[in-house]
Formats: sequence, C-alpha cells, structure tokens
Amino acid sequence: MIRLPMSDLCEGERELDAAQARYVSRVHRLRVGDCFVAFDPHAALECDAEVVSARRVRLSKTRASTHVTSLAITWIHGCPKGDKADAIVRDATELGATRIVFVPTARAVARPAAARVERWARIAREAARQCNRGDAPVVELGASFDHTLESVGATTRVCLDPRGVPLRDVLMAKPADSLAFAAGPEGGFTDGELRAATQHAFVVCRLGTRIMRTETAPAAVLGAALLLGG
Repeated sequence: MIRLPMSDLCEGERELDAAQARYVSRVHRLRVGDCFVAFDPHAALECDAEVVSARRVRLSKTRASTHVTSLAITWIHGCPKGDKADAIVRDATELGATRIVFVPTARAVARPAAARVERWARIAREAARQCNRGDAPVVELGASFDHTLESVGATTRVCLDPRGVPLRDVLMAKPADSLAFAAGPEGGFTDGELRAATQHAFVVCRLGTRIMRTETAPAAVLGAALLLGG
C-alpha cells in the first residue's frame, strides 16, 4: 500500500500541498477514487485516504500506526563532513532509532547550521515511509557532547571506539530496556571524550576488527543490535 507522511491527521477532507500532490498524482499516478495510507510519523497515527481531486483527499478516522518502534534507541553522532549526516539519519531511521543527536566534538570539522535539522527531519520522514515505519525519530543538534551524554536515560549505553570491548558482549549481557550509542566523526573520539563517556556510564565498545566509516557506523551497529536482540 502506498504511504504518505502527513501532519495533524483528522477525519474529513483536506488539501494536499504541492509536494504531496505531486507524489500522489505524478509519482504513483493515483486517480479519483484511489486510496493510500496517510501517516503522521511524529504522532504515530495513520488513516486511510481517498483521492477526491488532484489536490484533495478524504481521510478516514485515525488509528494507531501498526509498525512503530517499541525500543527507545538514541543515536549520538559527532558532526560529520558534507552530506554524510543525511545517510546517517536515513540508516538510523530505517533501523529503529527513536532519537538522533548530532553533537560538536573535538575532531568534528564544522557544526551544521540549525536549518539542517529540518532537512534531516524530512529525510527521517521519508525513510520511515520507505521502510513501512509508522513513526520517525526526533532529530536534533546537541549543545555539547558532555551535555548530550548527561541527558541520555538509556539503560544500556555504548560509545564506539576500535579499542573497546566487543559490542556483542555488552548487547548480549542482559535484555535492554533502552539503548544509546555514541559514534565519533571522521577521526573518532579523543581520549578525553572517551573518558567523559565512561563517566556517564557508557561502555566503550568495538564492532569488530574493521574500522567503519563514520556514515557506515549506524547501519553496522544498529543492524547488529537488531540481530542480537537488542
């Protein structure tokens, strides 16, 4: 079934914006009488939608989304270069992250502008649509690395570094009520940042013998967490 992210769902007719109308009529070539699923990724609600004209749809009564993430997963990432953050948001969303925070670190090249957050939110919504997820993660810029670590309430906390213990040992030690992962930018974390992480109850872990690129880390780590039952 075709799915389209929409905010503030409520029963009745509503007008689509230009991008939504283009997606419905040009990308999927839906016509009057055709139906799709509208979903609000931030409220975790969905409903059936019927096309009534080129720009208008009729929404049914809303219901809870059927495919939502049951485990709270926070992904913290040192600000990467260029558009690598786009791939990080996309992969982390598809693999179940519920919160994504980009933070300034010692080896981060630059801090993204706040305007980038809305772009990342759009990427998260589209990734949720693509992977049939009924919710989307909160994406934000953290004020500082230390403050972000302090704000994490996860029961299992992992800071990624090639010198750490095997990630598998930590994830298999006990069932996690919630997870938090911290990954560095290009160049990784400094020794001081690793010490700060351990002071906030993060365990320094490695994924394996290979060193991942910064934009590859979410797919590798969250994929491993899913396979290991985290």
